[in-house]
Amino acid sequence: MKLTPETFDAIREVVHDLCGLVVGDDKHYLVVTRLEPVLKRLGIPSYESFVQGLAGPDATHLREQLVEAITTKETSFNRDGHPFETLRRSILPELASRLLDRRAGPGPTHARCRIWCAAVATGQEAYSVAMAVSEFLASRPGLELSLDDFPILATDISARALAIAREGRYSTEEVRRGISEDSRLRHFRRDGESWIVSEPLRRMIDFRRLNLARPLPNLGTFDLILCRNFLIYLDDDTRRRLCQGFHRALNPSGFLMIGAAESLYGVTDSFSAEQFGKTLVHRKR
Repeated sequence: MKLTPETFDAIREVVHDLCGLVVGDDKHYLVVTRLEPVLKRLGIPSYESFVQGLAGPDATHLREQLVEAITTKETSFNRDGHPFETLRRSILPELASRLLDRRAGPGPTHARCRIWCAAVATGQEAYSVAMAVSEFLASRPGLELSLDDFPILATDISARALAIAREGRYSTEEVRRGISEDSRLRHFRRDGESWIVSEPLRRMIDFRRLNLARPLPNLGTFDLILCRNFLIYLDDDTRRRLCQGFHRALNPSGFLMIGAAESLYGVTDSFSAEQFGKTLVHRKR
């Protein structure tokens, strides 16, 4: 099958409309690599026929297939390492102190510290955050806080990726990538050739489907939002709108963590940047 420049442009325009991702001029080969197996599986004879179908009676199904094929699901446990060390050493202690202050004040005594992991793909990042919370609490028994006090919302556009995340089952290779043997034995159980995330960690996380390219629904408020290595795929307007949504969703002085290769410069001035070791974190102003 041949993907002409005109059809390539039509496909990437649909991708942008559907999920906000910018498919660059140099991604022709990527589109072919990811879409050709889909077309063959569905019995679609050409890319032109596929584009026509995106506006036809089977449009919803084909658009789902397009999003599943094109969206990048690259992720791993404790990706980049130092951000999760920063969570344990700096951010979670502050959030725990903030939570205890809320409970000691005039507000509700059942207040919790909510965390949102956006664009979570197959779930490794959300489980990494859950592990960081578990290890932090184990190191501070005097706080008398539990995993239930740190609920995690984890969202992604891909239904297929979320199904994997909810199951919490990963290969030995995936688990060894970024997780020490001690953490693996503490937070996973072996099941044949797979490893399954422990039930206490799985109970912490609510996996939901969410398209970040659309106006954000009311998800409540959070003390920490992680959206790492996603903003780089968006155009300026979508990036700006999304960061404004994150700002609204954060409690006062809440934290936003983005990828090391990403920046809020020229996007929003509603956050102040703070350096914690190797990790740059953004705090709501």
